[in-house]
Amino acid sequence: MEYREHIDALRGVAVLLVVIFHAFPNIVPGGFIGVDVFFVISGYLITLIILSSIEKDEFSLKEFYTKRIKRLFPALLTVLLFALLVGWLVLFPDEYKQLGKHVSKSSVFWLNFKLINEAGYFDVESHYKPLLHLWTLSVEEQYYLVWPIVLLVFIKLNKSPAYLFGGVIAVSMAANLYFVNDYDVESYFHTVTRFWQLASGSLLAFFMLKQKVKSNGWLFFVGSLLILIGAIAINKEAVYPGYWALLPVSGALLVICSNVTFKTYLGLSKVGLISYPLYLWHWVLISFLCIYIGREPTMLMILVVTLVSFVLAYLTYRYIEKLRYKQVATALVVSMVLIGVAGAYVNKYDGLPERSHIEYYANSSVQFTRTPAKDDGCIEYTARILNEQSKFDYCRSGGLEKEKLIAVVGDSHAHVLYPGVQKIAESQGYGVIMLANSSCPLLKGFMRGSNQNDIDSCQSKINQVIQYLKKDVRVSKVLISTRGPVYINGEVDGVFTNETVSDSLNALNARDFIELTYDMYFDGFSKTLVELDKVTHLKAVYYLLENPELDFLPKEVIHRPFDFFNVSVNRNTMEKDLYLKRMSVYRKGVEAVTSKKLQILDPLHAMCEKEQCYSVLDGDFLYADDDHFSVFGAEYIANYFKNTIWERK
Repeated sequence: MEYREHIDALRGVAVLLVVIFHAFPNIVPGGFIGVDVFFVISGYLITLIILSSIEKDEFSLKEFYTKRIKRLFPALLTVLLFALLVGWLVLFPDEYKQLGKHVSKSSVFWLNFKLINEAGYFDVESHYKPLLHLWTLSVEEQYYLVWPIVLLVFIKLNKSPAYLFGGVIAVSMAANLYFVNDYDVESYFHTVTRFWQLASGSLLAFFMLKQKVKSNGWLFFVGSLLILIGAIAINKEAVYPGYWALLPVSGALLVICSNVTFKTYLGLSKVGLISYPLYLWHWVLISFLCIYIGREPTMLMILVVTLVSFVLAYLTYRYIEKLRYKQVATALVVSMVLIGVAGAYVNKYDGLPERSHIEYYANSSVQFTRTPAKDDGCIEYTARILNEQSKFDYCRSGGLEKEKLIAVVGDSHAHVLYPGVQKIAESQGYGVIMLANSSCPLLKGFMRGSNQNDIDSCQSKINQVIQYLKKDVRVSKVLISTRGPVYINGEVDGVFTNETVSDSLNALNARDFIELTYDMYFDGFSKTLVELDKVTHLKAVYYLLENPELDFLPKEVIHRPFDFFNVSVNRNTMEKDLYLKRMSVYRKGVEAVTSKKLQILDPLHAMCEKEQCYSVLDGDFLYADDDHFSVFGAEYIANYFKNTIWERK
């Protein structure tokens, strides 16, 4: 094919958008749209190669796949091997286990589907996933795998490829628009909702192959403007891809179609040449930096790491991508299989906790581990009481043979509280049953969920919890625990400061299907209490106010291996005033709710002293993550309220 420098320049723009977004997200809030531009370019070039070869009667599936392997595997293998080796040195077992899983999925180009079941692309946890960005490679490889076969079949049937391209665009785009509001994470990563972007490039290739395209500066200008507008106007709060994705896709199509020629491309075409290894390297390095230092890197740190990624990208392009051997394709496939097996091995054996240089982490790792979500005793017992199968996400029990029970109910915060309450309850002669649902607080009528199905499911689970409390006459005490204000406000972005906390309080949780308010929260709370007040065998209802949330993970307090200068040791406290500010409206609202059986449990003095709230107490971790108690934390808080909860017999 004729070399088109403006396409390499477009590649350069795309990768720079992504790199800048990952390194300095405030500069280009929509820089992630560079991925969409890459998809269009890939669809265009691959289809142009296939159609050109078919037209000359030179196309071979074997040769096509061989060239793809030689093009993509060398740099990818290098980065995957680097990630596994560095992970072995510095990652804790749970992190290394996840990395191994991602390596194994990346080696078979299935990572995008794995990530659908994990946190979203913009979640804070993304910094703990060095291979997160490789989901795009999975989508592209899935396209490369099926596209030439489908295209050949279509041509054999004497059908114009334009119908195929148009059909894929229509179906994929329709799926994108239909699901993006209710299933944002799935739509972001899923192949079906992304294929239209690659197919758009394919359709352009078909038309450009059939006719000579003249240089058109206006098309280039408008296309560039659309990409620029997208990079500035779109941000991580946008419903994406959705309609917003039309900006970068349309812009990329126009730039490619413009077929312009400039005397200089300001170095962008040179960046385009190393765009693939640069894309692979930059996020791996940024992620490992964030993991190792355990806090938000300084601008200087990020700048240095970004420059290093450019150097590694050039070296990879110059000395690895350019290698050519007679049997290189076979060797590359074997190597990819081996590295996938290595990743699977790391995952299967729990991140290799026996590594001698991280043995000190073993005790802390136990504290960070969440207890099981369910046990058979709880499931069987509640089904018998309800006379139907329970729907609870969490169901745990202990001491069910006791005469009286205390029920711990709510969301995942009730789940982590359970082991502490169980331990205290045993000494008081009580059995314990814990019924809770993920991201679904026990607020009757509260419309919580990212779509109507989620809302209906949550309501059904809430009603079943209340029905259980009504039917089981042995339950004399109820302890409610929920995450509280997070259901109304968005998460705090980054480090907690007066500004970031204020921003979170001024921004409603945009991901919910229905815009939630504190009035709705407290109305649901009141309705739940009204229901419980009617239950004669319930003697007391306790509501635990939300504990201080952290802007760091507890494990970030632990120094990393080979850290001779203590750069990875993070602070272990939160400012008390910021906690109170974050909870201000919520705490006042809860305290205003009245019920004859209700008693509020305030963790403020248990978790905070003077100006600070603690995450570690005498070397033991109170938290398993940034907001959930560890088992030690659950036991600590349950013991703190021991006299309050058990004073009513």
